[in-house]
Amino acid sequence: MRLNHFCFVLAALLVLSRASSAQQTPDPADVLQRTGERLQADLSRMPRYTCVQTITRTYYPAKRPNQEQSCSSLIAAHDQRKHKLTEQGWDRLRLEVALVNGKSVYSLVGAPRFTDDTLDKLAGNGPLGSGDFGVFVKGILLHTTLDFKGERVFNGRHLFEYLYEIPKEQSSYKVKVPDGWTSVGYSGTMLLDPETKDLVNLVVRTDELPTESTACQATSDVTYDRISIHDRMVLVPHETRLYTIHTNGKETLSQTSYAHCREYSSTVKMIFGTETAPAVTAQTLPTEPPAALPAGLRFNAHITTSIDPATSAAGDPIEAILTSPMRGKKKEVFAPTGAHLQGRLRTVKWWSDPADALQIGLQFESVEIEGKNVPLNAVTYSPSRAMMTDMYSRRMMFLHPDDAGIGGTFFFNEARVGPKQLDTEWITVAPDHAKDKK
Repeated sequence: MRLNHFCFVLAALLVLSRASSAQQTPDPADVLQRTGERLQADLSRMPRYTCVQTITRTYYPAKRPNQEQSCSSLIAAHDQRKHKLTEQGWDRLRLEVALVNGKSVYSLVGAPRFTDDTLDKLAGNGPLGSGDFGVFVKGILLHTTLDFKGERVFNGRHLFEYLYEIPKEQSSYKVKVPDGWTSVGYSGTMLLDPETKDLVNLVVRTDELPTESTACQATSDVTYDRISIHDRMVLVPHETRLYTIHTNGKETLSQTSYAHCREYSSTVKMIFGTETAPAVTAQTLPTEPPAALPAGLRFNAHITTSIDPATSAAGDPIEAILTSPMRGKKKEVFAPTGAHLQGRLRTVKWWSDPADALQIGLQFESVEIEGKNVPLNAVTYSPSRAMMTDMYSRRMMFLHPDDAGIGGTFFFNEARVGPKQLDTEWITVAPDHAKDKK
């Protein structure tokens, strides 16, 4: 009798344990629905937020540079690879991003307005992705269904994994080709936290890209987090890793980190294409902007902003002072010694081929004269052969202004930039020259 009673109690405990376990395991469909509702609420408010993003792009050479390969074989080789590739070089840029009218827009850090062309100006020849700041999430929630795959451990957390696929016809994912932009299909996974009903990770992998593109495939891996902005917990990207497989066999990894997220004020301007000017009244009539300096003014400048190749990025503001006055042809002084200059870094880059070289590009934008910021367009002044030899002895040189365009480009054979190594002679150029060279 005692044995039968014990068995009965044990069986009852097992039934209760299984029932309790079933009650504690969230329903994947319920998790998806409640998370989707929460994300939709986030997306309705996300256009009011902006973050500073720092993008470091690492470049890898082709394994078989002289052998032509199909995109399908290059993608398969990438997926099967177990070892790390050798770095060929890297570059870094920094800008602000916001979501406006369903698309990501950008500005230089600290600039008073967002425009739709800033990304192309800063991107250079390297790949850049956008969409992780809410655009991908919105497209997936609106245009596809997600299928539950199972549980997965991610960074020590037990999460639910869902699969999705969006065909080209419903896709808002666009890639740049010679004739403009074209849509591509994509697929991937979403990792949701069943406890908090929140998005943790998103993978977006394009279909094989069009033959006219310079890339075969791009894969974005985005992790999300919530931060407090104005006492509200807001979902923002934490880090993005964009892998790009190029048609020539080369690969690129773009790592993006986000910081200083905040709600932008109503004074920030969003400009897309042609801007319609407001009517000018006596009360709104602006003061006449200072005229740009004439071309041909030579001057020496000392960069006062610390430039650290480990952290500095293209787009960062810089300051300098004149160490010689700007004089005209009649020796008249346009700007005295000690006048302050403002500008930005244009390039922060390291490359191993043909030789290890750190490249720093910068340009000035204005000089303070009698309390006003006067537009400044200048290039590094072409040095004499003796000066160039001295530059090489200090393991540094800079490009001829005709090659450098607007601003100056400096090369170092070591990963350090001393303050005096950027003390150089400059010459002003006409605004039309600066516009043509950009």
